[in-house]
Amino acid sequence: MKLASPAVWVLLAALGLGCAGSRNTNLTPRSPAPSADATYLFETTFRTHRRGVQPEHVKAWVVMGLNLYPMQAVPNTENRFEALLPLPTDRSVLRYRYKFEFTYPGVLDNKINSTMSPEYELQLGPGAARN
Repeated sequence: MKLASPAVWVLLAALGLGCAGSRNTNLTPRSPAPSADATYLFETTFRTHRRGVQPEHVKAWVVMGLNLYPMQAVPNTENRFEALLPLPTDRSVLRYRYKFEFTYPGVLDNKINSTMSPEYELQLGPGAARN
C-alpha cells in the first residue's frame, strides 16, 4: 500500500487549520472626530469558522498597552462590538488591538479560546481632527 505524499498531508492540515480560524474587521476610523468629552467609539466585528461558537458566548476587549477595556455587543447585530473610551491627551498616536474570547463545545465540556487582532493606530496628533 502506497502512503500519500507529504504535500497531501500539508494541504489537508492547512485546510483543517483554515476551518478553525477567526478574523476581525476594524470599523474604527484612523483619526478621531471632534468630541466634547474627549471620548472615542471603538468598533469591530468578529467572525470565526470554529464549529459551535455561539455569538452570545463571545467577549471582546480593546487592548491599549497593558489595559483591557470591555466592549459591548451592539444590539440587533451579530458579531459586532463597540466601546466608548476616553482618549489620552499626552500622545499623538494611540496603538491598540482587540482581544476576543469565546467558548466552543468540546468532547465533555465547553472549551475556552482567545485570539488577538493585529495592531492598529489611531492618529491623535496635530493632523488629526480634535477639539
